[in-house]
Amino acid sequence: MIQTNLEVTQELIIKLIDNHKVLDIPNFNKLQDYYEGKSAILDRVMEEGKPNNKLVANYPGYIVDMINGYAFGKPISYASQDEQLIKAMQDILNYNDEHAHNKELAKSMGIKGRAYELVYSDEDGNLRLARLGAEDCIMVYDTAVNPEPSFAIRYYTISDILTDTNIDYAEVYTKDEIITFQSDGKTYGITERAPHYFGIVPVVEYNNNTEQLGDFEKVLSLIDAYDVACSNKANDLDYFSDAYMYIVGMSGTTSEDVAEIRNKRILILDENGQAGFLIKPSNDAESEHVKDRLKSDIHKFSMTPDMTDEQFGNNASGVAMAYKLLGLENKATDKEANFKKGLQRRFEIICNFLNTKGSSFDFRDISITFTRNKPINELEAVQIANMLKGLVSEITVLQNIPQVSDVTEELERLEKEKEDYADLDNLEQGDEEMQ
Repeated sequence: MIQTNLEVTQELIIKLIDNHKVLDIPNFNKLQDYYEGKSAILDRVMEEGKPNNKLVANYPGYIVDMINGYAFGKPISYASQDEQLIKAMQDILNYNDEHAHNKELAKSMGIKGRAYELVYSDEDGNLRLARLGAEDCIMVYDTAVNPEPSFAIRYYTISDILTDTNIDYAEVYTKDEIITFQSDGKTYGITERAPHYFGIVPVVEYNNNTEQLGDFEKVLSLIDAYDVACSNKANDLDYFSDAYMYIVGMSGTTSEDVAEIRNKRILILDENGQAGFLIKPSNDAESEHVKDRLKSDIHKFSMTPDMTDEQFGNNASGVAMAYKLLGLENKATDKEANFKKGLQRRFEIICNFLNTKGSSFDFRDISITFTRNKPINELEAVQIANMLKGLVSEITVLQNIPQVSDVTEELERLEKEKEDYADLDNLEQGDEEMQ
């Protein structure tokens, strides 16, 4: 996030892109590598002749996928008293396969600490949602007390395999137009200016947290230490396999004798002769203690539970299980709060566009509900929802029922059933009167 009130110029675009490449891209690439299992241990170099096992425990992938699945594994639901608004919005979200799109945004947040979304109108006039990589996008804010986006930059390179040349592009999204820059290798020149009708910058920034840190970024040193501990233990096993044999009191042994011992696997010693192996001492208990401690700290400080822990296999009560998942729940709550800000911005952009076509929608009329992807006692949930009747709105009651994924659709079904029953009652009354 960069704050500026400067006019969009070629010099400013070049400076922002250069800074992004130097300050942000290396860290983004590092975090992406860790998520894919390419951790620092793979670059370790040992002296020639020594074992050099490089074992990777992909904790970054586990942490991101676990939190993402827990917080965003189930579709986000939306509701509104404005039926036309929610129908129009839901049609757009369904057209864009919003659930899969949200999960990809959340995964990018978990890896790199932020994610970006572009809202645009395609050639057929349909609104589309596109995820932009954090390594390809720069968001620029004004310097107000509550900063608002001034513009966003999406930059990329197109390679021509026929001419073996690369062309750099930068698309700048302001509040009212899209400015396309093209580079000749030294500077950027404007090639196109096109208006858009979103009223605000049509790019949304989703932050994982205020610090824009990834889910595993705080425990990278622990993950590296765990990889080293596991790799060193594997090296110790190799050292044992490559142990040197010693023979005492058999000074007349020749290289031919050694070869024969290897082939026939028989060793004949004199009365005072001795044989054995020189091996590196190993302290298995200490090694396992270090790995267990590192493993525990990784889970604790990343707030992701170890699902292989035998405690999760017990029939714990709902309260006990809630305490085991408390850290993960706190993490998911923080991500939800930040993701909700992005969703509200998305809906504001969409409503602005729809209002240019004659609608009068207000994005603030949409309520957003997140559902955790965790084991649920469905009977207990339905009983609680039933007890809420008369105390809260029908929408809130339906939101508490696990089987209801789309509250708006369920309300429409209930209304249709009431109309069908009313028609049936009228028909029966008419038959009785005729008799």
